[in-house]
Amino acid sequence: MRAEAGRRFSLATVNLAELERRTGISRAKLRRMKQNGFKVLPHANKGRKSEHTILTGYSGMLDTMLSSGIANSSVCFERLQEAGYCGGLTAVKTYISHHRNLIPAPRHLVTPQGNRGRRYTTKRGEAFQMDWGFVKVQDHTGNMFTAACFAMVCHYCRERYVEFFPNAKQESLFIGMIHAFRYMGVPHHVLTDNMKSVVIRRDMEGNPVWQVAVVNYNDLVPFV
Repeated sequence: MRAEAGRRFSLATVNLAELERRTGISRAKLRRMKQNGFKVLPHANKGRKSEHTILTGYSGMLDTMLSSGIANSSVCFERLQEAGYCGGLTAVKTYISHHRNLIPAPRHLVTPQGNRGRRYTTKRGEAFQMDWGFVKVQDHTGNMFTAACFAMVCHYCRERYVEFFPNAKQESLFIGMIHAFRYMGVPHHVLTDNMKSVVIRRDMEGNPVWQVAVVNYNDLVPFV
């Protein structure tokens, strides 16, 4: 505008409407800037903070969570919302960053004491152990489905038999057991956990309630 007007250009008589069109700055702001000689001055409230905010009434609850070791801003924000907080997540993050001193120090790992477990072994042909596992499988068309993995392990030599089935039904369990017996032999006992294909539930005394098809199979001994 100075180049177009030449010597006739003056900041005191500049056309604010044209200046608004060229700069995109509102005319009200240009009018305030004109009073200051078109110098951009900082806002009068810059740096001032309100003594009371939306979060002020919930600072005690937030301090309690920080003292309990809960320092995740999203978790704190959700719990504050449940208590009626209607502010934003940024205010919660800022408060947490300024009150890190309330978070308890992390626990230090103690000196390792070694493995306290004992390896369970039996005599030759005495016991096998079986269980189910589940894996994600992709077929030839690219579809994903869950397959059941049957595994049986010998307690003596650690030899194992693994077979995959489309499900973990009782019929699949028996097929897997027969195939495992053909491969490793037949033991005196087979240990299992509380899988639904073997045990329905435990009674008040802790004894297993067997599935109908295995009620008479006393060699299927569940372990805890």
